[in-house]
Amino acid sequence: MANTNKKIPEYDHLFSDANRAQDNELLCSSLFHAISHEIRTPLASIVGNSLTLQENWELLTEREKLSSVARIYEEADWLTRIVENLLAVSRMREDITPLHTTEELVEEVIGEALQKLERRHPGCVIHVKVPEDYIFLSMDAILIEQVIINLLENALSRSGSTAPVDMLVMEEPDVISFTVRDYGTSIPEELLFDPLEKAAGLATANSQAGWGIILFTCKAILDAHHGTLKAENHSHGAEFTFTLPKV
Repeated sequence: MANTNKKIPEYDHLFSDANRAQDNELLCSSLFHAISHEIRTPLASIVGNSLTLQENWELLTEREKLSSVARIYEEADWLTRIVENLLAVSRMREDITPLHTTEELVEEVIGEALQKLERRHPGCVIHVKVPEDYIFLSMDAILIEQVIINLLENALSRSGSTAPVDMLVMEEPDVISFTVRDYGTSIPEELLFDPLEKAAGLATANSQAGWGIILFTCKAILDAHHGTLKAENHSHGAEFTFTLPKV
């Protein structure tokens, strides 16, 4: 796997490095296409279901009404997640100074992310394993929470499995690694990527609509933190691992 632990002061580096101008132009074009596609699809569903309810309310059964309302909610929730991630990227690109990082207790950051995840996925089961010793890392806690939520939601929604998802935190010599492991469908080999710049194209490359945008956001956030992100398959499913440097 290629080393993506680059000393970059801010996310804008991904788009301003002259040596990578052509690649970044293609990346931006791919990302824009993915965003356009993924916003249009849920909006069409929301409009269609709303129109069905408006024009056929008296003809629909209670079950059909509830189904349409549930679909509207699901698509609106998905749009919210896409917008949250786009805002996170926009926040990094607009800041002319490095990220506003502070020393954070890793366990508390994970706990905050799990509380937010529970509100979106009531009853979801996440098994978390962290080192016994307290670990403090310099980070923008809100952005790293976004990464954790993104990867856990990806595992819950993409894997096709109802088995609990594992989150493993391990201390290594120079970094702390965070692994989100599911026990469902493996990632197709052609979609295993490193570096994750290909993620912008994933939204139209597989059936998991929109996840390319989500994973692209994770990559951008971790690059800004001098971290790494990789995707792998294991014997019973798939996993994503990201790292954050100790210093």
